[in-house]
Amino acid sequence: MTDTMLDETIKQGIDLLEKGNTKEAIKMLEGYCNDNRDVPEGWFYLGDALAEDGRLDDAIARYRQGLKLAPDDADALTTLGDMLLESGDQKDAIVCYKKILDIDPKDADAIVSIGLVYNIQERSDDAIRAFRQALDIEPDNVFAWNALGDALYGQGDVDGAVQAFGKGIEIDPEDPAAHFNMGELYYDLEELEEAEDECLEAVRLDPAFSMAYLTLGGICMDQDRTADAIGFFEKYLKYETSPQAAEMMDEVKAVVEGLREELKG
Repeated sequence: MTDTMLDETIKQGIDLLEKGNTKEAIKMLEGYCNDNRDVPEGWFYLGDALAEDGRLDDAIARYRQGLKLAPDDADALTTLGDMLLESGDQKDAIVCYKKILDIDPKDADAIVSIGLVYNIQERSDDAIRAFRQALDIEPDNVFAWNALGDALYGQGDVDGAVQAFGKGIEIDPEDPAAHFNMGELYYDLEELEEAEDECLEAVRLDPAFSMAYLTLGGICMDQDRTADAIGFFEKYLKYETSPQAAEMMDEVKAVVEGLREELKG
C-alpha cells in the first residue's frame, strides 16, 4: 500500500484487528471510510478486517473501491488477487497479478502468483515455466522455490521437489512454509520421522501454523500415538480460523471425538 502517513483512526483499527477485536475494528474502519471516502488505505484496511471476519466478498468489494483511488498500488493488487483466488475467481486473480507486472515487469512474486493459478488450472508446465522465470529474476525467492517444489512433485519429480524445497530452506531456514512443504513431501513418501521433524520445525518457527499441526496429527495416527494425535489436532482447531476450512475443521473434530473414545476403551 502507499507510504502516506496513516490516520490515527486507521491505526486504532489496525491495533484492534491485531488484538483479535475484529468486529470493533470493522466498525471503526467503516466509520472512517464513510467520512473519508477518498482515502484508499481506509478501504484496504477495512477489507483486511472483513476478510479476517470471513466476509471475503465484502473484503473484495472494499479492495476494489480502494483500487479505484490507487490503481497502481501493487500491494493492494496482490492482496486482491489472493482474495479472488481464495474465492475461486481465477480469471480476475490473474488480471490483478498481470496489472502488477504492467507496473513492474520484474515483480517475481506476481509471476509466482500467476504460476500458482496455472497450477490450480492443471497447467503444470506453464506453472513451472512461471516459477523458473521468477527465479531467473530473483534466485533467492523462497516463495518461488516452494511453488516450484509443489509443481515438480505434482509431476512426479520427487528428486526435483526435494531439491526445490531444500533450496528454500537453505535460503531462509526461518521460513515455516518451506519446512512444512518438505514435511508434507516426506509424509507422502511415508518417511514419517523426517516428516515429523520438518513439521515440528514449522510450528516452532510459527506456533500458529495450523496445517502443520494437521499433518503432525496424521503422522501420530499412523504410528498409533493416539494421545499425541489428539493434542496436535486440537492445536489445529485452535489456530485454524479460515471460514474456507470449516468442512475440514468439522472432520477433525469428529476424528478427535473418535480418538478420545478409543482412549477410553
